[in-house]
Amino acid sequence: MTIRKAIAMILVIALLGAGVWYLHEMEEQDQRHMQSIYTSVEPLQRERDALIQERDGLELNYALMMRDVATVQLLFREMRVELFTDVYPIMRERGITGILGLSDEEYPGYGGRINVAQYGRLMMDGWSSCYIYTFKSTAHLLDTWLVKLENRLDSNGFAHPTAIYFPNDVYLNEYDEILLLHGIQTVITDAEDGHSSTVTDMSGDIWFTGAMPWNYTGVSSDIDLLARTDGANITFTISFSNIWDTYEKASFTSMMDNWSSVLYVDDPLNEAVPQPAEEQPADEQLQKPLLRVCDYAVARSFHQVAAQNNAVYRAEFQKRQTELDNRIAELDEQIRALYDQWKK
Repeated sequence: MTIRKAIAMILVIALLGAGVWYLHEMEEQDQRHMQSIYTSVEPLQRERDALIQERDGLELNYALMMRDVATVQLLFREMRVELFTDVYPIMRERGITGILGLSDEEYPGYGGRINVAQYGRLMMDGWSSCYIYTFKSTAHLLDTWLVKLENRLDSNGFAHPTAIYFPNDVYLNEYDEILLLHGIQTVITDAEDGHSSTVTDMSGDIWFTGAMPWNYTGVSSDIDLLARTDGANITFTISFSNIWDTYEKASFTSMMDNWSSVLYVDDPLNEAVPQPAEEQPADEQLQKPLLRVCDYAVARSFHQVAAQNNAVYRAEFQKRQTELDNRIAELDEQIRALYDQWKK
């Protein structure tokens, strides 16, 4: 081999070695650069993941806090003796109270009806009363009718009802002024097409809600349908002679047992929405049916307070959600910019 060829071979080997070294050095620089980017991205990614987790939890807790427990009333359209002797013990044992319907014929002391002492006992045990007006007439005649019943109640020392039920589409808007003058706060009409959901209207101080037979297509026994209908207020009517809502002991007792298993008993004016139990995840609490059986005054106050609280929860949720979304967007931009540097 000549000296010239040897020198050429040495140069080729040197160049190849330099190329290999250069490529290795560039690879190490890329790795160091990539590691530097990862080091910068990692805390941003961790913060982003934590914020997304907080946002998901915020949405779940918001759904729970916004949940409005369903309220239900049991309105007995007749004051038969069986109400006190048969129905009352079943309900009292389970901590459930009802509402007594007052009219010309349905009044304590009339033949076949509960007596004044029994009526007073029910009132003392947490029951309430409701007028039942069964015929269309002028507002003046309604006023006369209410005055007559009020005088009867006064003679026995009983409080005046603050609710009135108009069955069979006999309610007229012109009644409102008279009702307000008599301290009526709640008007109940038959639920349209048998469906009763949230408060349907609020006009002045009169709260309108719907009523259906207690045994209507099994609605009252379907806890999932009844108690999971957040914000609902449903009145179930019960009688002892009407074919549509007549009392039947076995079915009624079964319904009471179902209700007592999901009753929500906390004070609605102090805590208008349910709080999750510590031992249960929020998503499980969200699925738990909740039901409050109460009179109209409690239901009305409960839903009003719940609506006010929900407005506060909604504002707080939206504010925090906006803060989280903005910060997540900032982190996404910072992470994207760092990766763009690596691509260069």
